[in-house]
Amino acid sequence: MRINHNISAQLANVSLKKIDNKLSASLERLSTGYKINKAADDSAGMAISNKMRTQIKALDQASRNAADGDSIIQTAEGAMGEIESILQRVRELAVQASNDTLALEDRMTVQEEVDKMLDEVDRIAETTQFNGKPLLDGSSSRTTMSNTLSVQTISASTKVPRLENGYDVTVTAVAEKAEITVDYTVPSKIRVNGYTFEISAGETTDEIRERMISMCDAMNLDVSQTGDSFTLTSRAAGSAQKISVRSANETQDRTAQGKDAEIELGAQFTPADAYSYKADGGIVTIVGNGGFEMQIDVAKASAGDTGNIQVEDAGLMVLQIGANEHQTLEMDFTELTCKSLCLRDSDGVDLINACTQIGANDMISALDDAINKVSQARSALGAYQNRLEATRDTLDVSSENLTNSMSRITDTDMAAEMTEYTQQSVLSQAATSMLSQANNRPQQIMSLLQS
Repeated sequence: MRINHNISAQLANVSLKKIDNKLSASLERLSTGYKINKAADDSAGMAISNKMRTQIKALDQASRNAADGDSIIQTAEGAMGEIESILQRVRELAVQASNDTLALEDRMTVQEEVDKMLDEVDRIAETTQFNGKPLLDGSSSRTTMSNTLSVQTISASTKVPRLENGYDVTVTAVAEKAEITVDYTVPSKIRVNGYTFEISAGETTDEIRERMISMCDAMNLDVSQTGDSFTLTSRAAGSAQKISVRSANETQDRTAQGKDAEIELGAQFTPADAYSYKADGGIVTIVGNGGFEMQIDVAKASAGDTGNIQVEDAGLMVLQIGANEHQTLEMDFTELTCKSLCLRDSDGVDLINACTQIGANDMISALDDAINKVSQARSALGAYQNRLEATRDTLDVSSENLTNSMSRITDTDMAAEMTEYTQQSVLSQAATSMLSQANNRPQQIMSLLQS
């Protein structure tokens, strides 16, 4: 028996320390609900779980991003719905004005409403925003540029490939206004666009000119006078601009018609038979297979001008809909101003007019094209919206599965841990008791010494 070193007590103490460490770890797991609370618990498990946690948070945020994208689409689609309703109303007015039972004053009233409706279309396109970001004025559509002011770009669809050397377009003929001259005598009757203009005896030249200007202003025509003749010129250019007149000494109407711009496509538009274009005055829309559509403005060009159009993979609204880099969705919000719908030219002059029967009839076709373009834009947004819905579902399922996987690594099995805690608690009590007895063993030496 030794008194300098109590080996039994030391053994009991070491065992008690080990049991206390295990008991503390078990208490920590039970109190936090995690079986990995520090790197020493499971270094590999902690590294894996941290990666999973990062991914889960990113997936949840991506799902919220997709929800924001859905809200953006709803905002834009609602505005497009209003624009489409306005265009349908304007088309209704065009059908009404095409009826030749209406007098000029009646058609002027119709045209006044048409102008207000077109102003509202532009207002909606320019002011529709989400969080301060414009949606329908071209700011959120694909970026296009031109190397010359005479050939301006309006838009390019997402199906237009980006070419390093761009697309060459040569203007072979410029858009022209309709222009015609009508002669008169005093007194006499002349006709302009189906309306009889009666000149009474005794009227002065100024009075005749003022009445002619007042009538032609409603039909979007400019008037200049030389002697006893008026030269009438459409304010807008293009084949949709028509003027018919009959001078005082004529028995048949004469008609003048404007001309649309003509272009020649560069070598980049290959194969050549896959591409065509349609011109509305100076606004030209180039279309091709596979959804290729490019819109340019050559109203300020001269014959022979060549422009190089660059289409960039930029300008689109980009949504981060994944947890990792480059997991994005690019959304193209089509510009829906009256210019892009070919209802007004680049100077804001109406390309449609309801004050003549011919003009009102042509309006119907122009509005059909405009309504079709808005419908296509709405359909594209609907496709984006359906994709975002599927994306959100996928992200939510991925987050759920990844959370489940992380839970198996990091979360405490409370039943198993409680069993472990109970075992360590009993062992701790036993070790404490044994340590107490081991500490009392040296007392037996005192009996030997006393003997």
